[in-house]
Amino acid sequence: MKKLIIAMLFISLGIIANGEGKKNIKRVDREKIKIEKTSLKELGEDKFYKRLNEKDLDYKVFKMAIKGYRKIKVKNDDNIIIIDFSKDSIEKRFYFIDLENGKIRYKTYVTHGKNSGAEKAVSFSNHPNSYKSSIGFFLTRSHYNGAYGYSIRLKGLEEEFNSNAIIRGIVIHGSKEAEEKYIERYGFLGRTEGCPALPLSISREIMEKIPDNTVLFIYGEEEKYFKKSKFLK
Repeated sequence: MKKLIIAMLFISLGIIANGEGKKNIKRVDREKIKIEKTSLKELGEDKFYKRLNEKDLDYKVFKMAIKGYRKIKVKNDDNIIIIDFSKDSIEKRFYFIDLENGKIRYKTYVTHGKNSGAEKAVSFSNHPNSYKSSIGFFLTRSHYNGAYGYSIRLKGLEEEFNSNAIIRGIVIHGSKEAEEKYIERYGFLGRTEGCPALPLSISREIMEKIPDNTVLFIYGEEEKYFKKSKFLK
């Protein structure tokens, strides 16, 4: 009789333990289901911007960039690059953003064209030999080694504002004039013939992570652009 009672006790404990085990499994399963939302698609632009937690990235500029990004059909969906030429050249105004995981992959200095302004870019052009920066939406094209070392070609998507980017040879490349040491010496960043150049010390590292067909939005304070851009309407 004692043996029967002991056996029944062990069976009861096993059932209880098994029940607790099932509860724990269910609890783990529920925790797995609660996956954090991180992407622009999941969060929407407002919550995604808050997630970035980058106060230096102007919300107005970010919203313009996303508005245009959504209108571009053939593109890399996972990233966007924003260059904000409303900021002085001594500020980090290049943002390479991971739209899938909700983070800024790189934030650094970037040059503007020498005829666009000294400390700040205030004038823009689509004309060859203007030596000015172009604004608007672009797509990154092929990576290559050229006159300025490792570079990325850019295709301008807006007829009146940047469509001559390929003809003008406007590319992303590295430059010593984009280094912080240049600012320390001269008080502003060096300038180019129109290309957005990154600090040479990290330019290749950044560019190697930029896929083809990544959307690039270069923001500049030009009323004509705001009124006429097909991507902002």
